[in-house]
Amino acid sequence: MKKLRLVLFASMLHDKESVLGSRGPMFEALRSFSDLEISYPALPLPDDGCRTICFIATGGTEELFKQYMQVNRLQEPVILLSDGFHNSLAAAFEISTFLMQNGKECCLLNVPLDYNPTYFETFSRKIFGELPPIVADDLSSRNTSPYITRNELHLLARQRIGLLGGQSSWLISSDIDRNAVESTYGVSFIDIPLSELEDGYAAVEEDDRRIRKIRSNMERYLTGDRTVADLEEAAKLYAALSDLCVRYKLNALTIKCFDLLHKVRTTACLALALLNDDGIVAGCEGDIPSLWTMLYAKLALKKPAFMANPSSSNRAELTIDFAHCTVPLGMLHGFRLPSHFESSIGIGIAGSIPSGRFRIMKFSGPQLDRFYSVCGNILMNTNVPQRCRTQIRFKFDSEADYNGFFTTAKGNHVILVAE
Repeated sequence: MKKLRLVLFASMLHDKESVLGSRGPMFEALRSFSDLEISYPALPLPDDGCRTICFIATGGTEELFKQYMQVNRLQEPVILLSDGFHNSLAAAFEISTFLMQNGKECCLLNVPLDYNPTYFETFSRKIFGELPPIVADDLSSRNTSPYITRNELHLLARQRIGLLGGQSSWLISSDIDRNAVESTYGVSFIDIPLSELEDGYAAVEEDDRRIRKIRSNMERYLTGDRTVADLEEAAKLYAALSDLCVRYKLNALTIKCFDLLHKVRTTACLALALLNDDGIVAGCEGDIPSLWTMLYAKLALKKPAFMANPSSSNRAELTIDFAHCTVPLGMLHGFRLPSHFESSIGIGIAGSIPSGRFRIMKFSGPQLDRFYSVCGNILMNTNVPQRCRTQIRFKFDSEADYNGFFTTAKGNHVILVAE
């Protein structure tokens, strides 16, 4: 039996028992055709000829992988394994984009939620046989396609975009050339320290009318162990962000939201949803390419956008599930307010997005001059406990579109808008 080393990358934010427990059946399937060794990034990689694959078990592991690559030489193509839990697939997309940007051949393998034994029969041959590399698709020429016109891009001129706290550390392939983008499009990026938001949050009065309104309108949607106090804290953050938008005259903002967890002990999910409904395009994790795509959707297409993580895939059905803990409420026909997924604190949004025709979009590249776009249908909303709260299943129109999604370097978030 051939030996297989599985290097497991997991974030400290995720409960170790949940991370390992939900993967038990997959580990057993791997052991059915290999002598499986589970290793961790803290351990040096021995030069023993063993086939090594990197299991991206959770989100938030991208920087850890980057550090691991600096001290370990992985055989190419680098095999990235993901599955349908804990933002695994989204992180694997960000890492595969990083590898492709740095000239490394890689192969992204995603285990579907509903796999069967025949899946792992071919899986084993992929690992130990000949593996074609995933080749990044340079989409810079798509800006002249029917999907985008020069006039549409000019709509972004004079937009004031707030960057609160900078970019999340796991966005290792999403850097942009800010000077070039400002010069090309006439936008302004405004750096705002998170400390300013924290001070504003602390200064919001408990009887602020905005808090009273949110409590009155949304208390009935609380679910699980969420309390009115949790809702009020999330509403305070919305009020503080709204005040910053007025102060800096912002048209859009993105926030390094996970850094708030230790300081204000709430999440920005509800605040960002409400800002989008107010007409301020708001995204999370400091992801500028995603925010740029959302801003384009609002200005050129006149539509709100769902910034989402790819969560799981099913090649036989040509489907990919997407999930995130925030979504504009105006896109929904119902919602609940549980906790934020990764931290289990604050308020997240479990929204129900209507089925129908949708487009996946994403600007990317240092100068935001690459554009990916594909159409399909939202089939249903899903409810998988081990992923973010708003969840949908998207079906591509063709196998070529499905394959193209996996072979395009675009990072770990995509934007969905109704057709």
